Amino acid sequence: MSAAPAPGTVLGRLDALEDGKGKVMHGGPGGTFVVRSGDEAFAWRNLCPHAGMPLAMPDGRVLVHQGQNIVCPVHGASFDVRSGACTGGPAAGDELTAVPVDVVNGEIIVR
Repeated sequence: MSAAPAPGTVLGRLDALEDGKGKVMHGGPGGTFVVRSGDEAFAWRNLCPHAGMPLAMPDGRVLVHQGQNIVCPVHGASFDVRSGACTGGPAAGDELTAVPVDVVNGEIIVR
């Protein structure tokens, strides 16, 4: 698995993400993905806490249902885009590992 990005790392531009969509933006398959929600960005380690597998598809896209829930492609567990808490499926009680970010001048930057 790729190391977590260091504070100050620019993950990319907010406008590179469609609203309500997510994609890997650092470290490849085991790295970090970002989901856009309006003018906000939420970054997470690319690992399902239940399945231990990447949440992103092989092409780097992340499945986001109705802009609100990240969906694990392996077992169907779902996680809140904003909090990372499990909202359904086999990962009950688990949550995603956050990578705190800010959006500054359109750039997504690790805190």
